[in-house]
Amino acid sequence: MNLQKDFLKIKDQQGFTSLLESYENGNLPNSNLLVCKDIEVCNGVAALLAAKVLRRENPATCVDFLRVWPVGAMMQISVDQIRELCSTIYLSPKVSEKKFVVIYDAGKMHGAAANAFLKTLEEPPADTIIFLTTSRLHTILPTIVGRCSVTRLSSDGEFFGNKEMQIWLASYSAWLSSLFDTNCEKKTNAIMQMYSLLTQLEVLLANLLEEPVTDNPSGEQVNKQGIYGLLLTQIENETANFFRNRLEYVKIFPKIISNLEGKAYLIALNVNFMSCIETFLIEIFQMVVKFP
Repeated sequence: MNLQKDFLKIKDQQGFTSLLESYENGNLPNSNLLVCKDIEVCNGVAALLAAKVLRRENPATCVDFLRVWPVGAMMQISVDQIRELCSTIYLSPKVSEKKFVVIYDAGKMHGAAANAFLKTLEEPPADTIIFLTTSRLHTILPTIVGRCSVTRLSSDGEFFGNKEMQIWLASYSAWLSSLFDTNCEKKTNAIMQMYSLLTQLEVLLANLLEEPVTDNPSGEQVNKQGIYGLLLTQIENETANFFRNRLEYVKIFPKIISNLEGKAYLIALNVNFMSCIETFLIEIFQMVVKFP
């Protein structure tokens, strides 16, 4: 995280200011989860709070600053890493009043590692503040999420608060719900609703492109790709939120996300954004129709 540049993007965001207020009021939650498309923003926020809690300008120099990150060829966080961390967490702070723990890119915890950390998250020591960071909330086990205070951040505050996008996401979520309605007429109407969604998204995209949300001086194409990435992240998060508590559809959810990630790859190669989103929505419809 470039502290000078990126801090300006987050300093006025409600999630960030709420965390600072919690710290200043002495009620910062013990178990926290930071979510942002740019995970470096999450990591930077965790470092800023660690510096405050540990009262060190550079928290990395403090023995009470404990960190875990993905390692190895598979870039995973192993159960051995988590067990070692847990054994340290329950020791008293050595030089500070509290210990500060960060698990970077927590979605890459091995399943056994995540399960091994559940008890600690549920009942963390009173003298310990824990932060998990991720760029993709749906990669975190629901049991982990449920034990954390979740804070969403954006690498671009203006886009994050875009009301048109929030309205579109609500319509998208409603459309997903309609797909699973047993009423055949509603399923038929879902096709027309899908193209209405696409029209709305095209208007939203045009508005965003008129006033690029990035300030990269390297040109319009970078701005455009940045907006595409932000839109895709919002769609991915909304999709994950929709399916998170619908365990009966767990078999098709990974395929849906995989399809969206495939579209993100094509868009990065300059394939038409709207065509990719249209194909993605059609694929969801087809999967639901075939779902037993």
